Amino acid sequence: MNEAAQFLIDGYLDDVLTIEQHEELSTWIRSSPQNARKFAAAVMLHDRLRNEMIVSGERQGVSPPCRSAGDEFVVENAEAVTRRADALPLAGVVARRRSVITLLSTATLICVAVVLFFKSFGDSPTLAAAGELQRLIELNAQTMDRTYQITVEETVLPHRGRRGPSPEDGRPPKAPMDGATLYVRDGQQFVLSRITNAGPFVTGSNGKVSWAVRPDGPVRYSKDLNRFNRDLPGHEHDMPLVNIHDGLERLRRAYDVQLLPVEDGESSEPATRLLVAVRDPKERGPRRVEISYEVESGLIRQMRFIEMPYGPESLTLRLTLLSEDSLDVRFFDHESHHDSNRRVEVE
Repeated sequence: MNEAAQFLIDGYLDDVLTIEQHEELSTWIRSSPQNARKFAAAVMLHDRLRNEMIVSGERQGVSPPCRSAGDEFVVENAEAVTRRADALPLAGVVARRRSVITLLSTATLICVAVVLFFKSFGDSPTLAAAGELQRLIELNAQTMDRTYQITVEETVLPHRGRRGPSPEDGRPPKAPMDGATLYVRDGQQFVLSRITNAGPFVTGSNGKVSWAVRPDGPVRYSKDLNRFNRDLPGHEHDMPLVNIHDGLERLRRAYDVQLLPVEDGESSEPATRLLVAVRDPKERGPRRVEISYEVESGLIRQMRFIEMPYGPESLTLRLTLLSEDSLDVRFFDHESHHDSNRRVEVE
């Protein structure tokens, strides 16, 4: 994050931005999903720190002089800097304003460092992982288009005689999933494009109707939004790949989550981390889910699903993020994926 953007975010959190600076910050946020995530992360951190100070103040009453490098140190220093800021007129000299913002930013960094340091000892790994998963859920709740590459690592058939009846019995084999491209947008909108020997096989939904464009024959669509999503791994077991936010919520409810250590990338690459979720035996869905994400922004780069139910099979597959660029407004309509002379039938 460049210094100009950090200055605007700090000013927003301190409520000292001019109208022109508000517009500049808004333009920066809208310019890319990455910027939106960075802004959301800063606001979340600010709110959580404020809540920590409020709770600490309620528990301690009026804070006595600093006795340690713990939460009291954080509260007293943050309050002292805030009092300095309140004592300055908003219309003061720019240099004084920048000085105050610098002090506030420094105090925030001190607060974060100390709070995280002590929490790393006071919280169990399970609580820390649950808190990090909740942060990912909040950061990935933003409305945006996403494009993924699907890679199938392993396909396992169930042992003969151990599987009961399945809705997939009697249906034609599904098109191969390996190498498929998945496009998703909020509101149950998706496009799944696979390559078969006969040509592209594309299924999708625009949130109003679902549809299928097979390599040959008529294009079919239905007002039942679940009619053509059977080719999406996870739809049978409440782990939808088309809605990352819902998938993360599912992990929170039905999985035991743990965090692996932060991995530092190259000098130009952000640090990443792996979140691992293991399914409760009483629940349905993939046995294990691994999520690789950028620590600061919460950007999910890759998701790996181990033993994901897929009709009569069980898949181990990876979703790798290719892009968050906005797609055409009609991309999720079936008309965008076939010639205008194709016959169209309703089901």
